[in-house]
Amino acid sequence: MSDEVEPTTQNDRLERLRALLSGSRAQEQTRLTLGPGSYGNALMGAMLHGADRMRQGHEPTDLERLLLDAVGSVFSEEEIKAWGGVYREVAGAGGQSAVLPQMFAGRPVEEGYSVEDLKRDLPALADEAMSMPNTQIVDPRTADREVNDPAFLAAMREKKFGITAFAAVEDRMIPDSAGLEGAGQAAQDGGEDQDGRSGPWHVRVLADNFYVHRTVGDQWGTADEIFWTAASGSGLDTHSFRSQQFDGPGKGDTRTFSTGNNTLFDGQISGDYLGLNIVCWEKDDEPSQWTEALHKALTDAMNTLNRTLALDDFVTGMLPLWISIGVQVANIFVTLMLELRNMNDISCQRTIGMGRYELAMLSQGGTTTWKFDGEGHHDLRVKWSGAKIPFAEGYLRCSVRSGSTWQTPAKLPFRTITTPALAVHGDRLHALFLRPSDQVIMWTSMDSSGTWSPAQPLGGDQSWYAPALTSAGGVLHYAVVGKDDRLWTRTYTPATGWSPAKKGTGGWQFAPALATYRDQPWLVVYGLDQNLYHAKNGPWTDWQIDNLGWKVSTHVALAEHRDHIWRVAMTPFHFVQLLQTSYNGGGTWALRDLTVELRSSHAPALAANAGTMTLLIRSTDGSLLAADHNGSWQTARVVPSAAPAGAPAAAYYNNQLYAMYLTI
Repeated sequence: MSDEVEPTTQNDRLERLRALLSGSRAQEQTRLTLGPGSYGNALMGAMLHGADRMRQGHEPTDLERLLLDAVGSVFSEEEIKAWGGVYREVAGAGGQSAVLPQMFAGRPVEEGYSVEDLKRDLPALADEAMSMPNTQIVDPRTADREVNDPAFLAAMREKKFGITAFAAVEDRMIPDSAGLEGAGQAAQDGGEDQDGRSGPWHVRVLADNFYVHRTVGDQWGTADEIFWTAASGSGLDTHSFRSQQFDGPGKGDTRTFSTGNNTLFDGQISGDYLGLNIVCWEKDDEPSQWTEALHKALTDAMNTLNRTLALDDFVTGMLPLWISIGVQVANIFVTLMLELRNMNDISCQRTIGMGRYELAMLSQGGTTTWKFDGEGHHDLRVKWSGAKIPFAEGYLRCSVRSGSTWQTPAKLPFRTITTPALAVHGDRLHALFLRPSDQVIMWTSMDSSGTWSPAQPLGGDQSWYAPALTSAGGVLHYAVVGKDDRLWTRTYTPATGWSPAKKGTGGWQFAPALATYRDQPWLVVYGLDQNLYHAKNGPWTDWQIDNLGWKVSTHVALAEHRDHIWRVAMTPFHFVQLLQTSYNGGGTWALRDLTVELRSSHAPALAANAGTMTLLIRSTDGSLLAADHNGSWQTARVVPSAAPAGAPAAAYYNNQLYAMYLTI
């Protein structure tokens, strides 16, 4: 425990805790941050329940001990036990706290709350965390992502707290990788599946400068006197930071951090995860070493939980669980800092979790900016110092079904970083994918003997997203969302080749989806305004907004089946990724429920042939599943030996089903 003398007494803090738990003291910042949710403060409840158990002579569980040790870095064991007594007084004997979850109401002292209990409650924790308006999961490929989310900015301003995580990008992209060994297009004879360029890397993330949109001020109405703190962890290392004090920065000013004191993180990164908890403080009652010790201890506890629960897997759907843990730890910090110590000097706090794609983007681009909009409004500019982090890339594989029998997956001689696109045009199966070295769209096609043509660039078009293909009206149609967020389209015939690119309107994200309905091409794409749109027949200008109001977490799948165009998509960012289905007869979309229970980790694929439509998904266990629809959904079957790393693509060609996917 720190020897620093606190500005409040133990009795003061006990009374504040009693008021917080009972709801009689609605201290604005703490209550706004914590909220009254059923699961929103589970770790706070676990810590207090452990304090009570320790007070009454019981051995704390693994989770209780982890949290008690964290707060014990700055508070005495005597005081922590006293907290347990207050908790028992308010929540014991069937009582219900104003801020603690229901599972702690009347929980017997003999019944601890362990890591296993937390695992059981994580789905509900994740769903609640994701429903918070000051929580966001964003696609890291989208420029100005926070500017395009005014609801998040407004909630962060109200609560002085925001939590951001960058989505697990299924399309396996790599930024411009000049100088990264092995990033180019593979030779046509194949090679090893494994990328091999895995971490750990030693990196430094630096605070460069901050810009003042709005000053904090103090009780005398003068300008800011602010400083910054951070605690960060990668799953391998942790780091703490406190900046120098900045006196009097005014609106419109830019202030630069000291060269010798600007490190937000310095350590080993596996390449999959970096979490930062950053606070902008207005200097009044200075937090000093006490705050730094608590901040670091709680962040260390979060990293330990991430390792214990294996939550730093940003590929297979665990990202919402990291969000829930981040919210929990931040809640404890805010409670102890603001409520128990009666301090109101946090301008804004943000917890930021980055997966491998965002880490690669930051390492390649060099800088990024995060908003801190609370009492004051500051833009924090962060820069990368260290090794460049590449993204995984791999070879395409193809599984082919004849009748009901799947052939052994064939390895294709093409390395890629996204889900491919497939379509039959004329007598050939066409495929598009993204080249790792420069994100150029590559085009190849296969004849009926199974021979693929050499891959060649499609006019130099570049994207972070997978392309889309369909054949309609004697023309092969192609679409992609470019790096400029605009829609790029081309058409192809064997006689004329590819047409020049048409650049449409901007404001799109994710991969587009193309399918043919009544010999007309239909295009569905997701906007930065978080709405789905569709257009048809080529001009791609008469956009119709989705009448169902679907929100999605990745691109959708389209196919024509039984005189309708069908659309299947994944629900956005919940603990269990469920599929939603609709179809359109030429006007508006109507809901169609899946009658088979399927859980997908990535975007689905659809392909249709005569009276059969097939849905393919990457299951949450990493296998590839196929389910047919012949008037109703049939049982999903595992595709033998298929191990896709992301979303599949599918097409029927010569009465056989082709499923193509990236492997790493």
